[in-house]
Order: sequence, then structure tokens, then C-alpha cells
Amino acid sequence: MGYFAKHLVIINVIFSLASFTMTTEGRGEIKQGSEFSQGLTAYNLGKYGKAAVIWSRLAENGHAKAKSGLGTLYYTGSGVPRDFSHARELFLAAAQANIPQAHMFLSLMYRRGDGVRQSYLLSYMWCDNAVGAGHEGATYVVQEIAEHLSGKEVHEAKRLASEWREINLK
Repeated sequence: MGYFAKHLVIINVIFSLASFTMTTEGRGEIKQGSEFSQGLTAYNLGKYGKAAVIWSRLAENGHAKAKSGLGTLYYTGSGVPRDFSHARELFLAAAQANIPQAHMFLSLMYRRGDGVRQSYLLSYMWCDNAVGAGHEGATYVVQEIAEHLSGKEVHEAKRLASEWREINLK
């Protein structure tokens, strides 16, 4: 498989699995979940500006999945100006709530060097976190990333991922 085709497969894995699941643990969660779902519907219909408005409001109130969804919009420049720095901030905040898609987008950013210094080691670290968070496609992507690293670097990336989880996922 060629370089472009591999990247296209990886991006498709991320976007196809970016269908965010909703939890309704409490009354506030039900309302936010319903609003988040409205944003997701708008996103799926290509109404990115509307999704951005809905998810921005939720993200300001701490809704982690909305932060990840909004990060996706800023990463792709859909409905908002493309802004890798803001996307990264949103993905980091969502990753601290263990949102699998946020980990995967951070991995993609480091893999491609989108708004950050390109690093397969950090890409592996974030992808390893996505595996731990339950992202179904991450197991395949992490193997692809490992092809660019030495055994020692894979070990270091796993150590960094474990350290990040220990600090951020309490």
C-alpha cells in the first residue's frame, strides 16, 4: 500500500469511528447529551457551522465530547477557520476526559506534523492512549506507526503514554 493510501486509510479510520457515543448519567447529562446529539446530526448533515455553535456552547461548559467534536471542526476547518493550535488545545482537554477520538486526533497531528513538530514517538504515545480508551481502529494504526520507530522508541512511547494516563486520568 502506498504512502498516500496508508494515510487515507488512517484518516478514514479516525473519521469513521468519530461517531461519538452519548452517555446520560444525570439530568444535566441528558440535556447536554441531547444538545450534543443535535450538533452531531448537524455535523453528519454537513452543517458544520451549526455544529460549531452547539459544540462551542457545550465545550464552554466542560462537555468533553463537544470539545473533541469542536476540535475536529478546527482541525479540518469545517464551519470554522482551520486552527491546528486551537484544535490541539481542545483535543488535549477532551483527552483528559479519556475521549478516544481526541487521543486519535492528537496522534494524527503528531504523525503528520499538523501544528506541532512531527514525531512518530508522540504519535505512538497518543495512539496507545486511544487503544487504552477503547478506540477500535487504534490497534491497527499503532502498528503502522511502530514501523517508523525502533524497539527502544516504542518502549519509550509506551512509557510516556502510561505516565500521561497516570497523571491525567485519575
